[in-house]
Amino acid sequence: MEFTPHATRLRQVNAAEDLLHGTDPHRAYPLEFVVFRITGYHPRALSEELLAGRALQHDLGLLIEQVSDTLDVAAQSLAEPVLALEDVTERFNVTGKTIQRWRRRGLPGRRFLFPDGKRRVGFLLSSVERFFAIHREQVARGTNFSQVGDIEREEILRRARRLGVQCRCCQREIARRIARKLNRSPLTILHTIRKHDQEHAADAIFAQSAEAIGEDERQRILRGYRRSVGISVLAKRTCRSRSAVYRVIVDERIERLARRKVKFIDDPLYHQADAEAVIEQIVSQEEVAPQPRPEDGRVPRDLPPYLQELYRTPLLSPAKERALFLKFNFHKYQFVSARRRLEPQFARLRDLDELEGPLCAATETKNAILRANLRLVVSVARRHVRPGLALMELISDGNMTLMRAVEGFDIHRGYRFSTYASFALMKGFARSVPRMMAARRATSVEARVLESVPDRDGVAAGDRMADREQVGLLLSGLSERERRILSAHYGLERDSAATYEQLGQRLGMSKGRIRQIEKSALSKLRRAAQLT
Repeated sequence: MEFTPHATRLRQVNAAEDLLHGTDPHRAYPLEFVVFRITGYHPRALSEELLAGRALQHDLGLLIEQVSDTLDVAAQSLAEPVLALEDVTERFNVTGKTIQRWRRRGLPGRRFLFPDGKRRVGFLLSSVERFFAIHREQVARGTNFSQVGDIEREEILRRARRLGVQCRCCQREIARRIARKLNRSPLTILHTIRKHDQEHAADAIFAQSAEAIGEDERQRILRGYRRSVGISVLAKRTCRSRSAVYRVIVDERIERLARRKVKFIDDPLYHQADAEAVIEQIVSQEEVAPQPRPEDGRVPRDLPPYLQELYRTPLLSPAKERALFLKFNFHKYQFVSARRRLEPQFARLRDLDELEGPLCAATETKNAILRANLRLVVSVARRHVRPGLALMELISDGNMTLMRAVEGFDIHRGYRFSTYASFALMKGFARSVPRMMAARRATSVEARVLESVPDRDGVAAGDRMADREQVGLLLSGLSERERRILSAHYGLERDSAATYEQLGQRLGMSKGRIRQIEKSALSKLRRAAQLT
């Protein structure tokens, strides 16, 4: 789209904006439909891919902003007003974070050239009004268009004075609690109280409130909570209110959930009102057991008993496998949808418990799929055993590959998970086995270097001198930093060897960087040993 003619690009951006306003976040849309609505063309290749409405809103917003950036449209050249971000926040009495949340829900923003010569995101007035008309109920909690009356102002000040003086809450907590109680924006509450404090400095409310919790104090609270210290005890230790300690814990948990990367494979069933009941019915449905094949129950005799137990876990039928993957991705879809609807400033611990419920259910379903396919890891790993490689090491590596395969498997493509996982395992072992063999060879070189270290108890002085000269000759081909790391790590110059962590602190490097230098040095020693 960025390389189409200017007029065509402008029409396509307008069409994308119309589609964004009409997108239902609870529906799924075919990719061909989206392409046709924006460009007016039907793709030649048909695809069965469906785009979740909520994700489509996000992607359309990015598309509009990116393509509009190539149009170089001046804000003052348009017939209708263009609102900058600060104009929208001031006009509707909301914060910038609220505007960003509205953009994720379908408020389109374009890039314009403003009179100051800078290129920034702006909003067409017609788009803002259209968004508010469609999402009036959703944005009601983020802003209030009515002015604060005298009676409501007195109620805000009364509550703020009680929370600040008696409960010792900080400014942020005062605004959040009053906003929740009066169904107002926290920014409106802050503005009202600060205006009062400016006009009545002798009776200022925020001057009597507690200071905001600093980062050090916040970390102390979180460490105590992780050690199962109660909120009341933490409040006494820090001389803070229970609500302030509670909010620190809630905010930290919200941040952790926000960083959690969860991807799901969408299905039209997920967007139906009775999706959860239908999926549970599919999973629990009894089916006629197929005639088992002889090879399905055959247990290799050369395996240890704990691995033979894996072969006693029944395999999944195609219907059961499809049902479990439907359930697995549905629970992840539930979590992602609930996280988008979460209002962080008003969230409570019980809300976060409900939010994490689908994640726990997804983990249980994933474990059921993994247990039924662990024998596949053993079977493929046995074919990649090499001299010097332990089977359990390969199985451990294969289990990680199997977990990633469960996350990426798409039941809509028509093949079995065992086929998909087998290819993933073979591809994974093709990378990991050579790496393991190289590590084994490097370990053998390390052993030869260590054997050259003098034995203080049983080796004659002449032999020790020859060994030292041989080791010194090998090490002379290394850089000073490589010699220093090898000598310290293997104790060639001291009585005790230094760990990677000790070396990192001593040299100002990370443990990973120390390992890289050591590996490079050992490779040089191996080549030098072959030449000698």
